[in-house]
Amino acid sequence: MTRILPSWFVERINPVPDEDDLPVSTLELFFDLIFVFTVAQFTAIIAHDPLVGLLQTVLMFGFLWWMYSGYAWLTNVIPPERPARRILLLIAMAGWLVVALAIPAAFHGGGGIWIAVGLLVIVLVHGLMYLQAARAFGAVFIANLVAVAAVFAAEIGPEGLWRYVFWALASAVVWSVPIWHGQRGLRLHPAHITERHGLVVIVALGESVVAIGIGAAGLAIDADLLIAAVLGLAIGACMWWSLFVHDLPATEHALTATADATKRVRKVLAGLYYSYIPVLVGILITAAGLKHAVGHAMEPLDPASTLLLSGGVATFLLGTAGLRFSMPLPRPLERVALAAAVLVIAPLGLVNTALQLGAIVIVLVAGLEIERRVARAALKPAPSE
Repeated sequence: MTRILPSWFVERINPVPDEDDLPVSTLELFFDLIFVFTVAQFTAIIAHDPLVGLLQTVLMFGFLWWMYSGYAWLTNVIPPERPARRILLLIAMAGWLVVALAIPAAFHGGGGIWIAVGLLVIVLVHGLMYLQAARAFGAVFIANLVAVAAVFAAEIGPEGLWRYVFWALASAVVWSVPIWHGQRGLRLHPAHITERHGLVVIVALGESVVAIGIGAAGLAIDADLLIAAVLGLAIGACMWWSLFVHDLPATEHALTATADATKRVRKVLAGLYYSYIPVLVGILITAAGLKHAVGHAMEPLDPASTLLLSGGVATFLLGTAGLRFSMPLPRPLERVALAAAVLVIAPLGLVNTALQLGAIVIVLVAGLEIERRVARAALKPAPSE
């Protein structure tokens, strides 16, 4: 594939050794901010109509997350050090911005065609940059273009079932790539890929705080507002703690310890791609629930909002359990049990919003403390006889 590209565009890329530093650049962080603004648009969709909005979010997020991960892998292999690469990434960011602005119209109205245009820009830039270094990427590039064609078909066609089917087809096409396309020949730097996926969660958690601010707009500063806001922040802090204090550092170590490049790529696919989908979608669902909770701490919640709050946190925890299974890391089933405990307390919101929020915080803090004590006990040497 590289032979069809101009000689000045094609270059030899040497993978960065694991022991060398490959920090995430400020341009990559800028890129992540635009991407998270894109996925944050789903929060409003879920908050407006939880059931239909969640279905639409999952269908669209499947393709969007695939392309974000593709860019994270791209800059892992081809760092944005040259001006030409930086300009191409900025063009891709413009595509992401177009996608973000068009998301609310994707299933309603005609403006959704721009989401397909934005995705086409994103896929073309990604493919051309990847072909600089990976000749075998051509088949993946074609699959990405087929998925974009499915999105064009969805947005050109009528509203309703047609759009759902073609968006599902787009996600199915890209999700099938790891099945039929081997991972041989790919190399990923463990520290960079782990840090990149950590940063996108940090920015997403920040957007959940923004959701609190949006929910508080125009409301009086009183106990109803402040209690829900502070408890919402505490939930976000627990989600951060659960992923960043142990799981991501251990993930980087597990990837570094995996000498076989193909096995490492498969671990990244399982842990930082597939398992990360519930991690990020869980944050979006929680943020949608918080939008309904802020300003109503002393009132009961409707059933849908109680499920958004507990269900979002539980989905996030199940994603971290998937990460632990994939690496593998110790005690993934503890996270499954913690997710179940959070779901069990959902009915408390039907009595009082603050009661459910406080109970979620208590369960998360207790669960994380139990994890910490169990981990410390496992590290203690056995007593000598």
